[in-house]
Amino acid sequence: MEHKKTYPPSWVVMQNNISECFKSMNIDEKRLLILASPIARTQAITEKDAIFITVDDFAKECGIQTRSAYVQLEAASKALIKRYFSYRNEKGKKVLSNWVIDCTYENGGISIRFPDIVLLMLTQFDKLNPYTKYKKNIVLNLKKDYSFDIYHLAKKYQAMGQFEMSLENIKSELGLPKSYDKLCNLKDRVLKPSLKEITANTDIELTYENVKQGRSVVGFKFIVREKPKPKLIAPKMDINTVDLFCNMSDAQINKYSTILSKFSELSDLSNFPDYPTFALWIGGILRDPKSVREETAKRIFKSLHQNTDFKPL
Repeated sequence: MEHKKTYPPSWVVMQNNISECFKSMNIDEKRLLILASPIARTQAITEKDAIFITVDDFAKECGIQTRSAYVQLEAASKALIKRYFSYRNEKGKKVLSNWVIDCTYENGGISIRFPDIVLLMLTQFDKLNPYTKYKKNIVLNLKKDYSFDIYHLAKKYQAMGQFEMSLENIKSELGLPKSYDKLCNLKDRVLKPSLKEITANTDIELTYENVKQGRSVVGFKFIVREKPKPKLIAPKMDINTVDLFCNMSDAQINKYSTILSKFSELSDLSNFPDYPTFALWIGGILRDPKSVREETAKRIFKSLHQNTDFKPL
């Protein structure tokens, strides 16, 4: 199968609909899928092929003790093999599928075979199959169950800078039990610790605000910002970039973000399903260059100045 985009083994790339199935899994099941993701993608795995996860890799990647890694890995595979999910086939018919075909417990690790529909969610990414990507080592730094799911959602909507979810949607997306119907439990035991862990250990800063109807909280707005990379040496300002970053009106941002989104020289910055979504991300950078790494912002503004008819205000 030929893919339009390729990513190295250090990246986890999954179709967005896989997050719907994540919600009922425990943390070790999620880790197992995350470790399988780059192997399936880079080795052209089919359902006839087994993916071998070693105990040493599981322990090292997940930051756990080797002596407990096999037990956790075996428990995760046993739980995963019992799970199933539903999807609509090409004829619109509902289909139930298991996540795993079989597991073979070997010395030093576990071999797992996944059905083709699961492998497709781990390998096929295009306009019809929107996806989310993130660094494997970053997500595996997370230790809390709900941090995985919330981080995946935040990366999914990172281009927009924010996203809103109703209380019911949050509980559904995360697979929360009835005990979290109480707002204080939801905030204190899920949102606050997960967002604190995500902000402390990943590449984004994630905060939230209450969304209210009258006096009642009906949901939350999550604000996602990419962390700037630390500068080891303060760069000298290039004479060609003195006026690179400039203020723009909303009309200019809307116009030129659309134009820039279609430039081939910037296409490697996109993992978005279509031009409008890519343009929305570019618009956020034109509005606030500090929202991304400096080199990324420079590329976009250089293209704006050099390859369009843009004139600063």
